[in-house]
Amino acid sequence: MKKRQNKLAGPVVSLPTFLDGNHALQLDRQAKHIRWLTDNGIGVNGNGVLLAAGGYGEGYFMDDGELFALVDLLVEESKGEVPTMIGIFDLNARTAARRAQYAGDAGIDFIELGLPHYSSPSEEDVYLYTKYVNDNADVGLMIYNNFWVTPPPAYEITRTLMERFTDLENVVGFKWSSASAAHYVGMLKLFADEFNFIDNGMMNSQGARNGMAGFVDFFGNVAPSLTLKKWGMFRDGAYDQLDQLLEKLHFETDNILSNEAPPFASVADGVVGHVRWETMGLYTGPNFPAQAPAPQALYEHTKKVFTESGLMDYVEWDQSIFD
Repeated sequence: MKKRQNKLAGPVVSLPTFLDGNHALQLDRQAKHIRWLTDNGIGVNGNGVLLAAGGYGEGYFMDDGELFALVDLLVEESKGEVPTMIGIFDLNARTAARRAQYAGDAGIDFIELGLPHYSSPSEEDVYLYTKYVNDNADVGLMIYNNFWVTPPPAYEITRTLMERFTDLENVVGFKWSSASAAHYVGMLKLFADEFNFIDNGMMNSQGARNGMAGFVDFFGNVAPSLTLKKWGMFRDGAYDQLDQLLEKLHFETDNILSNEAPPFASVADGVVGHVRWETMGLYTGPNFPAQAPAPQALYEHTKKVFTESGLMDYVEWDQSIFD
């Protein structure tokens, strides 16, 4: 097993980024929220990883000063007792490596490293980009198979590239989903003994049944008991129970489906994260500029889905924690 790999397991909770009205970081609120999560068991004793500046945390839009401030805060608040991760989504390999090096030197355990995208990369582009970061930063790398961000034909990590990654010491896992069910499962069957795969958008137990090590989660920011409940079923192999819970949360609503949301497109997914968190009572301030706001109809739809599915019954967050 590669260095740090055993720590990449459980729910990887993607944190919001707290901003004031002028888009300055509110580090005091960020710290209080992190402490609330760890007090409620997230990341403690093998119960996951705290991810700052991920897609929902709007890492795409941060300058060095903002990213490094979050790195330092996350390290300080985790106290070496909770695994930590920072998102990096740069096209420039030198920038990605410099940011990863800062994070690793500060004490961050993992980088969520997005695919380089502008036009569709080749396999060699992705390998060289990853190798450059691997060779220039002492930090674990969770490679993000975010195939949808590249223009058609969208690039997906292949079997041959996975085989090449086995020789890169810092590549310990993948944030995993796929446009193809066969590719999603097939890569797990081939490589789950080599890398820790983290299920992105877990809708059922298929990944868990085929060797996933954990799952990406954002509900934990407001409903940690729900996240730990899912993780307990996942970890203990209670796959039928996990399927029943996920089906209730994601599919069992009355004449309404989450994929019937009002049309809305955004340059990144932080705006949708805000809609979901605000629906569940967590207010983090504005999005980084300049992103189009979500329409009110999306808020209304999200509230209806979350209420009918029972998600709102799990909310533990209280905004007065900031008082």
